[in-house]
Amino acid sequence: MNPIVCALDTQDLNKVISLADVLRYKVGMIKLGLEFFAAHGPSGVREVARCGIPIFLDLKLHDIPNTVAKTVEAIKVLGVEILTLHISGGTKMLEEALNVMQGTKMQLIGVTMLTSMSNDDLNELGVAREVKSQVILLAKLAKKIGMRGIVCSALEAQEVRKECGKDFKIITPGIRIDPGRDDQKRTATPKEAISSGADYIVVGRPITKSENPANSAELILKSLT
Repeated sequence: MNPIVCALDTQDLNKVISLADVLRYKVGMIKLGLEFFAAHGPSGVREVARCGIPIFLDLKLHDIPNTVAKTVEAIKVLGVEILTLHISGGTKMLEEALNVMQGTKMQLIGVTMLTSMSNDDLNELGVAREVKSQVILLAKLAKKIGMRGIVCSALEAQEVRKECGKDFKIITPGIRIDPGRDDQKRTATPKEAISSGADYIVVGRPITKSENPANSAELILKSLT
């Protein structure tokens, strides 16, 4: 299994298709997010799917249960591999989303805490726990409800693995080759993330901003062994 998920965060459909085609045999999945979906919607997802590479649709759904369930029902016909929603939407929202998943291979994966958030950000929102404790709480809730896995940073992955077991999927964003200043606060290198227990690592700019994206993906994959 290739654990690399390449994040194609752009509104440029032609660029996404070009990169998807180049990376088809170099990464395990490509990730399309809100920016892409807002610009191109389901038809854009279908266009990219023609490249023959599994799609991680990262919409982070979070709304009242009925709205999320109806949205999941609309998206499941697109044939994507993974769809994300916020665990903090609560038990009812998650259960109703799972209920409409029959007859599809799409996996619902729960987002715990965004990697852009720190303890101070949580406290500002009135959450007294530290980030790691909140991530573990949400991961355990997701497993209890029957979700297949969660998204968390590499800093929490080891504890999530311990609490939720080997069959629970862990996807880690915030992957950096040379960690520095950017919009992510809880980051790690690819090797650190996999060593911490991640099944998949989400890598964006280190691949997409490279002069040779395919070669960069190969180098990242080799660094994991």
